[in-house]
Amino acid sequence: MKVEILGSASPDDGGQFLISYLCNDQVAIDAGCLGLLTPVSRQLAVNHVFLSHSHIDHTGSLPIFLDNIFAPGPDCVQIHGIPDTLDSVRGDLFNDRLWPDFVRLSQPTNRFLELLPLEVERPVVADGLTVLPVELRHVVPTVGFIVSDANATVAFVSDTLPSDRIWELLRAVKNLKAVFLEASFPNSMDWLAEASAHLTPRTFASELKKLNREVDVIAVHLKPRYRQTLIQELTELKLPRVSVGEIGRVYHF
Repeated sequence: MKVEILGSASPDDGGQFLISYLCNDQVAIDAGCLGLLTPVSRQLAVNHVFLSHSHIDHTGSLPIFLDNIFAPGPDCVQIHGIPDTLDSVRGDLFNDRLWPDFVRLSQPTNRFLELLPLEVERPVVADGLTVLPVELRHVVPTVGFIVSDANATVAFVSDTLPSDRIWELLRAVKNLKAVFLEASFPNSMDWLAEASAHLTPRTFASELKKLNREVDVIAVHLKPRYRQTLIQELTELKLPRVSVGEIGRVYHF
C-alpha cells in the first residue's frame, strides 16, 4: 500500500493547511485539498473519498474536486461518510448558496457524486482496500479510518481527544505498519486542544502507549503557526519510530 500526504500550498513549506491523504492513487481520505491536486489527471483517478468529519479543513475542496472531474454519464465518484457528515455535506456545501447542489443535479444518466453512509466499525471495500471507520472524540461526530490491503494496514487517527476504541482495535491488527496520528497544538496550549478536541505532543505520547507495540507513527495535522514548536516537543519525547509527516511524500507499506 502507498499513502501520500497531499499538499495545499505552492510553493510548499511543509505546512499541512488542509487535510487529504491519497491511498494507492484511487482512494482519498478527506478532501481538504484533494481538489487542488495537480495535474488534474490525478484527480480523475480517484474513485472513492472517505470523509472523517464535516470540518472545512477536511471537506473544503470537495466541491472543487467534483467540479474538476465531472463528465456526463452514469459513472461518478463515491463519497463515504457517517450520516452526520453527509448531512453537513448536503446542507452546508451543496445548498445552492455556497455551491450548486450537486446531489439534486445528479440524475441516473449524469451523476456528479454518490453519497454512501458509513456505519461505525462496519468495513467498506473500495478499489482493493478495506476501510474500517472507528468513532473518535471530536467536537462534531468524527471517525478515524483503519485501511488494509492484503499486505499491510495503516490507520488515520485525526481529529480527536484521547480515545480508547481505535487503539483496542489496532492492538489486534497483525499486519499494522503505520499510524498517522494528529498532534495539533503545543503543550502550552493544552487548554485549546481540550476545548477544540485535539491532541498535543503530551497526549500524542499517551495515546501511543495504548497501542503497546512499535510501528511507524507519522505525526500529522500540526497547526502551521506552531509547527516548529510541535516538532521540537515531539522530538524531545524520544519516541521510537515517530516522524513528522512530509507533504508530498509517498509512503510505502
